[in-house]
Amino acid sequence: MKYQTVIFDMDGTILETLEDMRDSVNVTMDHVGYPHRSLEEVRSFVGNGAAKLIERCMPQGAQDPRFQEAFRFYKQYYDTHAQIKTGPYAGIPELLRTLKNKGVQIAVVSNKPDEAVKLLSEHYFPGLFPVAIGQRPG
Repeated sequence: MKYQTVIFDMDGTILETLEDMRDSVNVTMDHVGYPHRSLEEVRSFVGNGAAKLIERCMPQGAQDPRFQEAFRFYKQYYDTHAQIKTGPYAGIPELLRTLKNKGVQIAVVSNKPDEAVKLLSEHYFPGLFPVAIGQRPG
């Protein structure tokens, strides 16, 4: 069977983003006065979007009185610091070019915020993804 379309997730699939997420979490925790989270903790907290990540980092979860403030801060901070340690996994750019050259349609669909998905897709894989969609209202 020949595949016509391949849809990729972003975090942990085509990009290693964990260290930038951990660093952004810890700047956020500093901002709200809570302890830092380790790389392994953040790894165990990711996978359900940025709001869930911050909820899992907060001592009282989403019920924490500073949750909304922390979530807003994290989103703003991460949007401007998402490319410091992030990079594609070995072989991914070549794989994507090979698929595209063979006529396979490729896309990224992620629960990462839409702005970050578009920014990171174009930065690390310029011109390769005609469709890059992240979490957004609606």
